[in-house]
Amino acid sequence: MSQAVHPSKIDPELTEERLNAVARFMLDVYSEAISHTQHKYDNTYTQGSRGWAWVKEAILEHENYYPWLTIVHRGNDVQFKIGHTSIFRFFCDDPESPQKKFVTSPTEAEASNFTLPLFEDYGLVDGSDGLWRFMIRKSLNEDDEHELFCVKYKHGLKEAIAKWQFNKTVKTFVSSDAEIPAASKLPELNLAPRRELANEDDTNETEKPNNESV
Repeated sequence: MSQAVHPSKIDPELTEERLNAVARFMLDVYSEAISHTQHKYDNTYTQGSRGWAWVKEAILEHENYYPWLTIVHRGNDVQFKIGHTSIFRFFCDDPESPQKKFVTSPTEAEASNFTLPLFEDYGLVDGSDGLWRFMIRKSLNEDDEHELFCVKYKHGLKEAIAKWQFNKTVKTFVSSDAEIPAASKLPELNLAPRRELANEDDTNETEKPNNESV
């Protein structure tokens, strides 16, 4: 089994900045959804359903925020592009051992959005054959944090061609073409002791009336 590479090695448009931006809003929304399912009647099913539904709606909404994010299918198996080539789906599942069938197999709607290779060995080196997924792994307890991975799986296999994990300590910077103005030169500071000011403060302190306040 070959070592999984960074997603940008397969698709240069999958930059660290873009992956971080998508991962951050997905995890923020997912975490908020889970925090709203703390009723005594809630269970893993209600948590999973709310978390999935909120993330789906967030993806649809964020198409308006990022020019490089495009929705290509708005059904329950929502699909979106980052850049011009790679199509993604998201799942709330374990990236190491996914249990959901369509993590490694495309739905009919997904299959219609890309052309599968004609030869079995095509793309096994450059990674063109596979399925892109954002995988949200729910924390096991309240002390841990939810995790998010970007993974490209080989068709029908749980083998990762590319893999990336979101690190929440990394800040997401937005590039700007705006020209930064030159810094203004500040006047030099006079660091000589202000004896006359110190004496004046002592005088004022002495002249203050005593109002017996604490």
